[in-house]
Amino acid sequence: MKYFVLFLIAVPFIKLSAQKYIPFDCDDFNFNVESNTNTSIRFINQSDYLSSLKDTVVLPEKPLIKENEKLYTEFQKKFPYKISTHCIQAKTFSRGEISEISYCSQRQNIFLITKEKNFYIFKLNAFEVDDFLLFNEDNETIYFTENYPLILDEGKIIFDVGHSYPGKQIINYYQFEDKKVKYASIDVPFDYRITKYNIVKYSNYKVITELTRHQLKETSPNYFEKDKDVFCKKFIIIN
Repeated sequence: MKYFVLFLIAVPFIKLSAQKYIPFDCDDFNFNVESNTNTSIRFINQSDYLSSLKDTVVLPEKPLIKENEKLYTEFQKKFPYKISTHCIQAKTFSRGEISEISYCSQRQNIFLITKEKNFYIFKLNAFEVDDFLLFNEDNETIYFTENYPLILDEGKIIFDVGHSYPGKQIINYYQFEDKKVKYASIDVPFDYRITKYNIVKYSNYKVITELTRHQLKETSPNYFEKDKDVFCKKFIIIN
């Protein structure tokens, strides 16, 4: 397993103002990355970013997040006791390892939403947890995402892009090759937000992302808000 931090520098876009600000350095930028495979993260300029959009993959629409009782009945017939409203008894994938877990909690609520390709997609609600469980019917293993998953290439790759507890932004993926699962978990710097992202495909799938960090200005004594006119904007591509 690989743990590493990338320190990257890009030219910021800043509109100057006379407001009082918290110290702000656009050149100070790093990713935290956990991965079991080689992961490339690089900056691109705005022109290359816009040019890349022509190869954007049309993403499936996110379904309505509600319980699918008919599909749940089907799942229980095929995989009894693996996942129920309050219990999980199945193999799970975490940080490159597969392990068996068996536990129940009345404080969590799990319901089945839909099925995409070979994955049954469950919603998990619990204290400070708002995740999705992806049950792979091929190997009967659960994979976790924090945002609704983007399942592409007939279930061979899954992207998890967006919010993460507590207030972070993430870009994660699983890639299935035969019996091996490659994964990467990328934490965006805390002060940056994912403004836009797209999935593009050349020889393989890539995530291209626009990240924005706003300066904080003092609007009243010891009270700061984001200044929409003072910001850093960066464009990255991940594969």
